[in-house]
Amino acid sequence: MNRFRTIPLLMAALIILSGCRVEWSSSISKVEEEEKGFTLDLFSNLEKGMTYPEVVDVIGQPGIPEGEEDNGENDSVYRWEEDEKMVVISFQRGRLTMKEQFGL
Repeated sequence: MNRFRTIPLLMAALIILSGCRVEWSSSISKVEEEEKGFTLDLFSNLEKGMTYPEVVDVIGQPGIPEGEEDNGENDSVYRWEEDEKMVVISFQRGRLTMKEQFGL
C-alpha cells in the first residue's frame, strides 16, 4: 500500500521540478556581453607606429575622422565611440603617434 502513495508523490515532485530550470547560458552571455566592445585590454593592444588599417583590425571597425578622411595616410585624427566610452587616435605620416581613452 505504501508503494501506491510513493509513486504519485514522486510523479508530483517530477512535474513540479520539470518546471524549474537553471539558466546557465544567461549568466555566460552576460559576461560575454560585458567583454564585447571597447575594453582597456583592447586599448592597450594599440601601439605607436601602427597604421590605420592595423588599428581598425584591432578595434574591429573603422573610426570616425576628425576633419578630412585620408585613411590615416597623412596627419589625421580618428575617434571611436561606444556608449560612454571613447578612443581617440592621432596619426602622423600614416602611423599612430598618440592615443587617448575616456571611460574604459
